[in-house]
Amino acid sequence: MRVILFFAVLALCAQTPPEIDALLTTGHGAYRKADYVEARKSFEAAWAAAGTLPENDPRRYEILKNLSGVLGASGANEEAQNYIEQAIAWRENAAGKNDPALAEDLIELAVICERRKDFARAIAVLQRAAGIHTKAHGNFENSDVADDISRIALVEVAQGKPEAAIPTLFTVIGIREKVLGVDSPGLLSELDRLGAAQIAVRTYDAAEATFRRALAIRERIEGSQSADLLTTLDGLAYSLFGQKKYDDAEVFYKRLLDLWTLIGNLPMIADTEEKIAVFYREQKKWEQGTEAAANAIALRAMVSAVGLSTEATAWLAHNDKPHAIELYRKALATLDPNRKSHDGLMGQIDHILADLDPPKPAKTLTKKKQP
Repeated sequence: MRVILFFAVLALCAQTPPEIDALLTTGHGAYRKADYVEARKSFEAAWAAAGTLPENDPRRYEILKNLSGVLGASGANEEAQNYIEQAIAWRENAAGKNDPALAEDLIELAVICERRKDFARAIAVLQRAAGIHTKAHGNFENSDVADDISRIALVEVAQGKPEAAIPTLFTVIGIREKVLGVDSPGLLSELDRLGAAQIAVRTYDAAEATFRRALAIRERIEGSQSADLLTTLDGLAYSLFGQKKYDDAEVFYKRLLDLWTLIGNLPMIADTEEKIAVFYREQKKWEQGTEAAANAIALRAMVSAVGLSTEATAWLAHNDKPHAIELYRKALATLDPNRKSHDGLMGQIDHILADLDPPKPAKTLTKKKQP
């Protein structure tokens, strides 16, 4: 009955006061440009004008939602929470506390609560959303409920409680298996989060099983060279390392390194080399660890030299030749003349410097004529 009344109100309030229409249009335009100050002004003015509307007019709800959105986007989370709570109260009065559309507003409220570090409230709000979705679908095993519980797991991780997130994620995965199938790629996000949580609490054997399952799904769907495998390979290598299964871990660290090398991301290649250095040194394989550490240092030097060269080029375009030369020389100094991988970049910088600052010809001494 309350839902029928809600739609009846929509029909009765089809005519919006002109000033509210104009203010909402202006506010939406400013919001789309990320001009949150102007958007807020327009929506607040619309809210002031809405005082002439009946309490059950749905335009009140629309303005409250807009205010919550723009305030949340601009970081004013306390005020955003106030407006979304008013929007929720309006919808509850108009359509009842179990209106399925309420779930979306509750999820928005939970996000704001999490931003404000009010984790207990965020979880309670999401549990209510899950209850609404359960009632709407007539059962617990549906994607909407799985999404709600997955959000709860994210809040638990943000709260620094991976041990609480683990059973929550198992619940989500169980629902998704029944809805999507046991080998569906729709399980991957939760599998990754579960593996990370298991590593955080040092249940490395469980993490290994989780990441192996995720890897099997990803390789079947995306192949063995997809960038989407990176997180899974990293997690699997680390979980094997944690169990001191060094031979198995080495295989996956090498795969991780090869894939980053294929992608060509120098900082991440260096990061992986550093992980491999720690891995080898933990096994007392000092020479291999030192080689990996040296590779990481050389890569970071390359990244630094490229950055300095780019900055030097910018200063050269700015007609500051002396500063550009200084930066090119700094770039050159970071590179290792004994490392072959640095040869190409060193040659380029040497060539640029030769053009910018050619060596001065040596002065020739002339003999004085004898009297």
